[in-house]
Amino acid sequence: MRAVIVGGRSRADYLMGALADVADEIVAINSDRGFCEYLSSRHDNEVIWGDGTSRSVLEDAGVEGFDVVVALTGCDADNLAICQVTRQFLGIRRQLCIVANPENVRVFRQLGVTAAISGTAALAQGIRDALAEVPANGAPGPAGDGAARDGLGEARPLLGSWHLLGKDRG
Repeated sequence: MRAVIVGGRSRADYLMGALADVADEIVAINSDRGFCEYLSSRHDNEVIWGDGTSRSVLEDAGVEGFDVVVALTGCDADNLAICQVTRQFLGIRRQLCIVANPENVRVFRQLGVTAAISGTAALAQGIRDALAEVPANGAPGPAGDGAARDGLGEARPLLGSWHLLGKDRG
């Protein structure tokens, strides 16, 4: 498999490592020169400094015919542009991207993007699932039953842990 990862910071860094065992070739494109230097120091893959929404940058990167593009910029419109350009002009049949606005998942799919993933929607679903597991009386259950684990492995009720996220953590 040959993959091109466009944009992103920690996500791009993580994906490059996670795909290293399954990908024959990975190319990362990022508009932040310093971050490109960081990626180059951590991974044995080609890293290109440039605007991944630009057709000429993508063509110069030599990613035509790659198996998949993963668009990870913080801008939904840029991710859509990356997916459309790579599909229409570079023959990349699978386009995956993140979207900030969960409503864009459906729109992107209608526009031909293989998969649009909303971290916000996934988080909301995870919260709904966790809340559904909390007993009606709010009593703490065993770990895995609406409980969260702190760094020491101690289980706490999920709802009872929200105060730890606020400013009162002196």
